[in-house]
Amino acid sequence: MLCSSADRPADAVGVELDAFQIDDCRARLGQLQGLSFEPIASLDTAEQSGRFDAVICMEVLEHVVDLETVITRLWWALAPGGTLIVSVPVETGVPLLIKQAARRVAGWRGLGDYAHTTGYTPAEYWAGLTAGRTQHMPRPQYGDETPFHDHKGFNWMSLREKLRRRFTLEETLASPIAWLGPHLASQVWFVMRKGNAPGNRL
Repeated sequence: MLCSSADRPADAVGVELDAFQIDDCRARLGQLQGLSFEPIASLDTAEQSGRFDAVICMEVLEHVVDLETVITRLWWALAPGGTLIVSVPVETGVPLLIKQAARRVAGWRGLGDYAHTTGYTPAEYWAGLTAGRTQHMPRPQYGDETPFHDHKGFNWMSLREKLRRRFTLEETLASPIAWLGPHLASQVWFVMRKGNAPGNRL
């Protein structure tokens, strides 16, 4: 989409943790001029410090176990005054109840991997419904070599507070119906700016 826009960037780099995904993107999209795909660790070099005017991170941070390292990496790669755009799902409040009900129905119908959706106890549902700006419950962790979280217990408000320690928050947007606000949304977007907050190299 960026490459087909009228004001396309001079260069765009897609970064990914999984080597299979990198190879797949290179095979499908490698012919597009000015677009490349690299391992995420490539952002850690001195040459990448402050290289990017904008960084877009969509539907990723809810799965990250070591958030501080990833946030530092985003800060490191972004140019001073650059824009960070983050999207994550809303898994608290009323949306949690609606999403879990939809996942259960999809699981019963044999759709996708929804049969394996992680359940909530009544106490966990209550914690999710009343969640605030701090993490409201422990999150299950999966994987050995590359640990990750599923959606259970993800708190977009807690993530926003962590990001605000490094970036200036300019806007919080809700999707798909913006005027309902993030507390009644399926997805939330943060538009942030890199200021002068500390961002030590990894």
